[in-house]
Amino acid sequence: MIRIFGDLASDCSYGFRQLRKNLSLTLLCVAVLTIGIGATTAVFAVLYGALLKPRPYRDANRIVFVHNEFPNSQHLHTNVSAPDYADLWAHHELFSETAAYYFNDFTMSSTGETGYAEHVDAVNASASLFSILGIRPQLGRAILADDDRFGARKVVVLSDALWRSKFAADPSVIGRSIQLDGIPHEIIGVMRADFNFPYPATQMWVPLALAPDDYAPSERGDEWLLMVARLTPGVTPQQANSILAGITHQFAQQYSGFYPESTGWHFSFDPMVEEQTKNVRQWLLLAFGAVGCVLLIACTNVSGLLLVRATVRNREWAVRAALGANSARLVRQILTETAILVLTGCAAGLGLAIALVRLINTYGPIRRTEIEPWALAFAFALCIVSTLIAGLLPAFLSSRVSLEQSLRSSGGRTATGQSRWRGVLVAGQIAIAIALLFTATALGRSFTKLIEVSPGFSADHVWSACVTLPRQHYSTDASRANFFRALIDRSAALPGVKSASAGLMLPFSSGGYTADLYLPDRPEPPIRPAGLVNVVLPNYFETLKILVLKGRTFTGNDGSGSQSVVVVNEEFVRQYFPEKDPIGQLVANNAAHDKLATIVGVVGNVSTRDLAAPPRPQIYWPELQLPNSAMFLVVRETGQSDVTSAVREILRQQDPAVALFDVESMPARIGDSVKLRRFVAWLLNSFALVGMVLAALGLYGTLAYFVQLRRRELAIRMAFGATARNVAGLIARYSLLLALAGLVPGLILAAAAASATRSFLFGIGSLDPWTIAMAAVGVVAIGVLASCSPILQAVHVNALVTLREE
Repeated sequence: MIRIFGDLASDCSYGFRQLRKNLSLTLLCVAVLTIGIGATTAVFAVLYGALLKPRPYRDANRIVFVHNEFPNSQHLHTNVSAPDYADLWAHHELFSETAAYYFNDFTMSSTGETGYAEHVDAVNASASLFSILGIRPQLGRAILADDDRFGARKVVVLSDALWRSKFAADPSVIGRSIQLDGIPHEIIGVMRADFNFPYPATQMWVPLALAPDDYAPSERGDEWLLMVARLTPGVTPQQANSILAGITHQFAQQYSGFYPESTGWHFSFDPMVEEQTKNVRQWLLLAFGAVGCVLLIACTNVSGLLLVRATVRNREWAVRAALGANSARLVRQILTETAILVLTGCAAGLGLAIALVRLINTYGPIRRTEIEPWALAFAFALCIVSTLIAGLLPAFLSSRVSLEQSLRSSGGRTATGQSRWRGVLVAGQIAIAIALLFTATALGRSFTKLIEVSPGFSADHVWSACVTLPRQHYSTDASRANFFRALIDRSAALPGVKSASAGLMLPFSSGGYTADLYLPDRPEPPIRPAGLVNVVLPNYFETLKILVLKGRTFTGNDGSGSQSVVVVNEEFVRQYFPEKDPIGQLVANNAAHDKLATIVGVVGNVSTRDLAAPPRPQIYWPELQLPNSAMFLVVRETGQSDVTSAVREILRQQDPAVALFDVESMPARIGDSVKLRRFVAWLLNSFALVGMVLAALGLYGTLAYFVQLRRRELAIRMAFGATARNVAGLIARYSLLLALAGLVPGLILAAAAASATRSFLFGIGSLDPWTIAMAAVGVVAIGVLASCSPILQAVHVNALVTLREE
């Protein structure tokens, strides 16, 4: 054992001397590995934090989210109703525990000196939620069954962030009372800092406390609850799906009015991790695959550089072999030197990874990523893999060098053999770079196409924010309608404001819902008509500049006492009135056939959540006929002025208990909706650029070495009359040969990448001609840039001096 460590120490000492002796090559290899290992570690840290990191819940892998699926209707994927929850709760052969919650928000009376009320994001949760998750508060207690009864006293559990920001982390906060929507709630607990279920913005939890009426049979179609459950011990996911299929069939027979088989309805469940990461999973895996390609290019690049170094050291290896060193000893020496390079690159790469993670936290779509122990372990694993990839080929080829050839004055044949392997490595780098460039170009063009899509309205100079009225103070339709009408009128009168309005749902924001509709004088279709419902104030379409195609929009006369009217969008007309004039047609919510409304206008389609999503039927009701307690304000400004302070002051004057929140311009909301796509497109294009540079560097190194290796041949050619053009052509042909050798496998890899990324693209085909052309230009650029300097070196070879040296 002592001898082994002694030999290792000797190899390391000798390796350090050799690397110091060839400092430029050492620094180049370390720089290449730093980029590859650093970028890969940073993306893995994001991937681990978002997808792989174990959730801090009890047996999190057995916790699932339960849904209603309507694949053939407008509803598609919904939550569950209170009767659904109660019925599924009873199936203990499937779920050992169940819980339910829904997102809510409150207006909290000011706890500071601003005088303004504050909005808080809350979750109404059943007491069983905390039991399923297995999380205990850091102070006080969680919600208990007695708290979760209809009519029980009001209690609240605070998040750690809210406790620290609004209550100065006061441990005596337990037992204090705070006003939420004007109702006193007793603080009973403070959760741990690492608990933010169901999403990071959650600031408090209050009891679900469903009313008996919520469980009425008529409420079965109102899917507003999110359901969490724990699979019964011993039940596999496959068995659970089978049991759930049986329950689905039973419900379809028993409640056919709510669960029509024509819609393909069924219950489904998704594991917690998949549910919480479904929006980012595919994008992060794509980014990780791309950065893995960069690392592979980096490793093969270093392997090629080490091959050059090994060729120069062939005589050294031969001498050592002649003195008794066996092949294993030579391989160990080369791997030791490679490991020193890789470890140095890994150390520098960790520094780069930390910097990249900070950039991602600042500008990326995912926050709070950290370099955790698993990321460090991953970086160490990369060191081992990189050492093997970069060092095995040089070590193998060097150990097989003929002693006789190496001791001769010229080892041309050996060098030429190693040069062929270096050519293979360069061709491999070019192939991977082509696939990476093709994918990045496709995503970049796709993103460009996406942001060119018109959202259906003019977002410039539009300010928006949300207001929620405390239910205790605004319990009647008239009080809610009067409040918002006064708020909009006063906002529209502010200096620098062109117009103002409000809507239940704002494009690229939350709010709104999908409802089944009733169209009279038509036979009942197999799949009920449905539409996305919005409730708006007068001047809403004019403020957002939504195109009015036919008829009129809402006016101040469309109040509660007038005839009920609605406005529909172009897609609504295309699907439900393709051959009729929609103006004057009647429509109603399917739950209220007697409350018919007349279509008085048709407006253009408006994107709601995603620019890439196809248009959906949408129906607008006037807020004056269907008042709501939560509305988004929209204000079109004349310039760059910010009306936030002025509107907040208007609210304080109207009612100090009402808060203004979710303040953002419409361009910013649209930008947020494409933030993930923009980030991944930017990331892949950055990786593609790095990959192209590394591939060009590899090609340049090979050509430069080719020129150095064949200096004598070039000198002889010149002595016999070869012109500079002939010499340049020789190097250019070799460069073209390497590029073509990488082109064919590169095209195969690009085709595979196109197939894998088809679902990520928008507005272009997976084998888009322009994308292929741009990738081809990139390959040409690699060849041209990498060839220029070696060609100049070859052309300027001095035949007389070279032959004299030989």
